[in-house]
Amino acid sequence: MGTKFRTMLAPIGLSTGDGRRFASGGITLADLPMPFEWVRSREGGHDGAVTVASVIEAHVGTVKEAVAAGWIGADAVKGMASDLEAVWASGEMLDDADRETMPRLAEDVAEAMHLMAAGTLGPSVDLDSFEGVPVLAGTDEQVTWERFEEIVEETGEEPKIELLVTQGRVRAATLVSIPAFAETSRPLELIAEDQVAREEEGRDNTAGAHVAALLASVATATRPMVAAFALPDLPGPTPITFDWDTGRVYGHIATWQTCHVGYSDVCVTAPKDEGGAYAAFNRFAVETEDGGVVWAGRLTVGGRHAGLSLDANGAMSVHDGKTVAAHVRAYEDAYGIVVAGVIELAADAPERAVLDRRKVSGDWRETANGLSLVEVLALAPGPRSQSEPGFPVPGTFSVNGRQTTLTASLGPLAEEPTRNRVGATLDAEAIAEAVATAVVRQTEQRALAVQARAELDAMLTASVDRERAELAAALGQGE
Repeated sequence: MGTKFRTMLAPIGLSTGDGRRFASGGITLADLPMPFEWVRSREGGHDGAVTVASVIEAHVGTVKEAVAAGWIGADAVKGMASDLEAVWASGEMLDDADRETMPRLAEDVAEAMHLMAAGTLGPSVDLDSFEGVPVLAGTDEQVTWERFEEIVEETGEEPKIELLVTQGRVRAATLVSIPAFAETSRPLELIAEDQVAREEEGRDNTAGAHVAALLASVATATRPMVAAFALPDLPGPTPITFDWDTGRVYGHIATWQTCHVGYSDVCVTAPKDEGGAYAAFNRFAVETEDGGVVWAGRLTVGGRHAGLSLDANGAMSVHDGKTVAAHVRAYEDAYGIVVAGVIELAADAPERAVLDRRKVSGDWRETANGLSLVEVLALAPGPRSQSEPGFPVPGTFSVNGRQTTLTASLGPLAEEPTRNRVGATLDAEAIAEAVATAVVRQTEQRALAVQARAELDAMLTASVDRERAELAAALGQGE
């Protein structure tokens, strides 16, 4: 099964920038499933779109109804009017396509999902039939030519006209970089397979859900002991380990000698925390059985990393909507960044399969102390670039040449040896130097290629001239 998504396809009663509006009660839905497409480049309309997902469910209803029914997450529509009517859809991405037999589809889906997670795409509906009438902007008053002339005579100005779609059937949806309705860009969620089920169970107890995000060992009847959060004495680089029998979790999320795989020409290692306290991560108060409060961070599961353009607070907000799999305290030891704490989930929780992959990714964002660890995400199956430690993942986001973000699947794998390349620490100067070196190398290679081409052309020209002279001499002798 592919990664699930849910989204608003189009608001009803709101106008597009180019003067279109859907009338309430006029939108119907075609038979399901429907194609969910993506336009790779802006060639005009939805031309060149490719299918990257399947719409399995679709509904028409208000924001309030959508949240109550689980058609969309509450955080995704925060700030929207509860009575805003819209078309909602949910389905599955085709990221389970085999990369060997369908490489083109796998690449399209992976790229579309990356852009969705970054917040740069929004859906646009495709209608296979519709009826519309011109109306005065913001009203349902149909405008005839006679009425148009009357308004011009009365006001001296031409009235603003909209096309009111009175009847239309949604046949598909297409992801575009600039959707007709700006409102659709935000309520677009990639969600864990079981997240909707959990929301249904806890929809009537949202206050309890917030408490669960702050108190460890919610899944058990007792509070954890302080010792569960102590720095473990590990013999070497240790993959993240979930001990379901004891409820403990521990291991490295990054090692000092593991190079970020997103850089081919320089070894970029995980940044060390100023003072080693990891205050930006260890920010949650966890009540313990024997020692009061321990300050710890959280390991979340569900979906992908927050968008690279988000700041620290924005990334934290994204993780607020994910499932807390564990509360762990971050430390530094001789081998790397290590975490230790307690599992939040029950042993039979649906998320266990994701945690048992032992693949986690740290999320570093710019704070007053530089790049700081703020979240740790357990990676779910999906596109290789977003789910597999040791493979390329979205690397950095910079502002004015200053690195502000690092998301990396850096955790050492039990089934793969640790890469022992020691190199530059993570800083803007090292990255800039690597880029400059690469540019110089490319320039030199291009110059050599141009020189080689010129020499080859000269050789061919000389050869042709020689053959012509020999042929002319032969013809002259013949005469």
